[in-house]
Amino acid sequence: MVQQTALPAEMDAVRLSAFGPPEVLVPERVPTPLPGDQDVVIEMAYCGICRHDVLSRQGAFPTVHPPITPGHQISGHVVAAGADVPPGLLDRPVTTMLTVGCGHCPACLAGDPANCATGRPAFLGDDRDGGYAEYVTVPHHAVVPLPDGMDLLQAAVVNCTLGTAYHAMVRGGFAAGETVVVTGASGGVGIHAVKLLAHAGVRVLAVTSREAKAPLLRTVGAAEVIVAPDLEFAKPVRELTGGARADGVLDIVGSRSLNESLRALRDGGRVVVLGNVDGGSTTVKPALLILRELSILGTRSATKAELAAVLDLVSSGRIEVEVGGVFPFREAARAHAAMEDGGLEGRAVLTMPGS
Repeated sequence: MVQQTALPAEMDAVRLSAFGPPEVLVPERVPTPLPGDQDVVIEMAYCGICRHDVLSRQGAFPTVHPPITPGHQISGHVVAAGADVPPGLLDRPVTTMLTVGCGHCPACLAGDPANCATGRPAFLGDDRDGGYAEYVTVPHHAVVPLPDGMDLLQAAVVNCTLGTAYHAMVRGGFAAGETVVVTGASGGVGIHAVKLLAHAGVRVLAVTSREAKAPLLRTVGAAEVIVAPDLEFAKPVRELTGGARADGVLDIVGSRSLNESLRALRDGGRVVVLGNVDGGSTTVKPALLILRELSILGTRSATKAELAAVLDLVSSGRIEVEVGGVFPFREAARAHAAMEDGGLEGRAVLTMPGS
């Protein structure tokens, strides 16, 4: 039996009409999605925007096919549930996983849809309609109920910022007492990675391209800030560590910084790559990895258990999410332009009517 409150026949959504500049994000009236047997419908409160959204809009990912509704950073309330959805979700405040797996393979059952056995989990806003809309439909197994009293504005961006950083920290095995470099540290994920690592007792060396960002990075926990608009930071890392170099690098920039990240590592160190801001590629010399026993690890997104851990950190006040700007969702194009200008400190968020 379908459980639901009354839904309108149509809703407002911001659609990616074609690849290009921010102006290709166009408000439209579209049918309100209905739940399948395994689905819930979420009435949106907020939707975060990150560099991934910008790259999707620009056509960097071959799996994105306009027209589509972008948005993978979701918070809101469940207002409808399909016949096979377990009871208890209706009217609950929720966020979602970033990816939607099959729901029944070992990885999905373990709360890790990013590694779904199908090999191609759907990314919200890329492979299926996302959260730049009044309502969004997702399978119930992709939904994560929020802790009591959790702020919906912060909840919208926890997974993609702290969740991604937490998963990278786990993948890299970064621990108290170690020195870890964070590239792209003044971006939405970077700021939260600095906070999370510092909270865990890690000495953080934050790399940014702008001197103006240094005070904020020190405030959120960076032990040292390296201003490197040319992305040459290996030498300063060696100097700041007395020649020892870093135990690890959390590389958010990606192709343009990966080789410098490897040069910044001590022998036996590890780089965790969780971003690639320009979508480009790079070349790594295998001899460097072999002779110095360096590791390069990729990372996608938090598991359900990891997301629950960071939601608890935020809801309890131990870590605060940085929101750099809030925009009416019909002005998603303006929000994208602000992100590309580089003036935001923290994550851009779209707010929905009634939030």
